Amino acid sequence: MTDIIAWLIGWGGLFNRAHRLALAYRRRHPAAAVVDAYGVPDVPERVHWDSDFAREVGVPGAYDYGPQRVSWFGHLMTNWIGDDGFLRVLDVQVRRFNLVGDTTWIRGVVTDKFTRQGKFLVACDLWAENQRGEITAQGKAEAELPSRHG
Repeated sequence: MTDIIAWLIGWGGLFNRAHRLALAYRRRHPAAAVVDAYGVPDVPERVHWDSDFAREVGVPGAYDYGPQRVSWFGHLMTNWIGDDGFLRVLDVQVRRFNLVGDTTWIRGVVTDKFTRQGKFLVACDLWAENQRGEITAQGKAEAELPSRHG
């Protein structure tokens, strides 16, 4: 949960605002709020930290943010290509929920090496896999790497 909150602070999110900003947003967009068990309007993003609310919408429990998982793929690729590489393409599809408490591994494999317009590139297939062996996201990446020959 701490990882989700830390990521959300950096990302910003659409609905998560505090105090005066939250009130102003809800006044402009009253349908954006969901009333909680205490009768207080709250953000629909509660599904990410409130397991009871997540179950109300049909999910077994609180779950991660899809864009957060996409950022993990970017992290995998940029760590792998290093400071002299450049991530040209990252295309990820989130397919299943990552429930809070799940372990997720972000994995990839190089599928092709090629040159285009004088640049040395690799294509990769990527996927996120949980402890149950389920693929929760999958994607493709293309990275430019320095060449030993160039």
